[in-house]
Amino acid sequence: MPAARLRSRRPRPAFTLIELLVVIAIIAVLVGLLLPAVQSAREAARRAQCLNNLKQIGLALHNYHDAFGAFPPGYVSATVNNSPVGAELGPGWGWGAMILPQLEQSPTYNAVNFSLGITYPSAQTARSSVIGAYLCPSSFGTRPLTLSVATGTPSPVPVFIPNDITASQYVASAGQFEVGDSPANNNGLFFRNSGLSTRDVTDGLSQTLMAGERSRNVADATWVGVVPGAQLCTNPAWPTLNCEPSNAAVLAHTGPSPGGQSWIDTPNLAGAGADDFWSLHPGVANFLFGDGSVRALKASINPQVFSYLSTRGGGEIVAADQY
Repeated sequence: MPAARLRSRRPRPAFTLIELLVVIAIIAVLVGLLLPAVQSAREAARRAQCLNNLKQIGLALHNYHDAFGAFPPGYVSATVNNSPVGAELGPGWGWGAMILPQLEQSPTYNAVNFSLGITYPSAQTARSSVIGAYLCPSSFGTRPLTLSVATGTPSPVPVFIPNDITASQYVASAGQFEVGDSPANNNGLFFRNSGLSTRDVTDGLSQTLMAGERSRNVADATWVGVVPGAQLCTNPAWPTLNCEPSNAAVLAHTGPSPGGQSWIDTPNLAGAGADDFWSLHPGVANFLFGDGSVRALKASINPQVFSYLSTRGGGEIVAADQY
């Protein structure tokens, strides 16, 4: 048999161990270079969806205003002796429940009896409904809201906390003051039984916060409403332990507050409490303004500017390039 044919039948040598390791190292480097880009693209998509959610909420709030001549109250509740500082009695339905028809959620809205509290058995269908427009894709989980019975002064009504109040990642802006200390007289757009209109926003709608994000890694939120006698606490894994009255589940503030908070809680503050704005978007948090525009405010925003944006009639001068 010719030598050439014998040589052609010899098996080709396989990769050596060194060659195989080099190939694996090259693939690992390429994956390491591509993975951050893929993650960045996914986050950009999630952030865009979050901005779109806030845009839809803004349109719904303005359509509500067109229909009723005012924005919905932050939440609705009677109080003992009708006192601004009296203990709340409910029913507790929040601003997010009142704009359901404007969000094309009429079936859920029709399941609500606004004269009865959110804890009533008849409210189960509504309070357990998951509304996509109220969920930020960068946050996590659709598990129900976690509340506990408030400590201190006993509630004038029995405190029953359902385990099926659905979550949200958007809260309305109450203003500068802590929502638990100033439930009925805050200086933002939404508070208990508020019902403000555009003419009440003398600072200008384009310079007044309407709503923003709160991620579940800090504290829960809901579109449903407020449970009288309950409290909302920060996530057990969050480094700052803070509990607030349950109206913090539908509202947020910026500070400072005459109740004793001299500082300002800027977006994504490391020591944020249960009634603050917070976002899992790196370095920014998305906000809805009174004119219906949506913007991503940097975590590094000047604290004073952020505080000014939360007031509806403080008379502060804020330039557009400051936020």
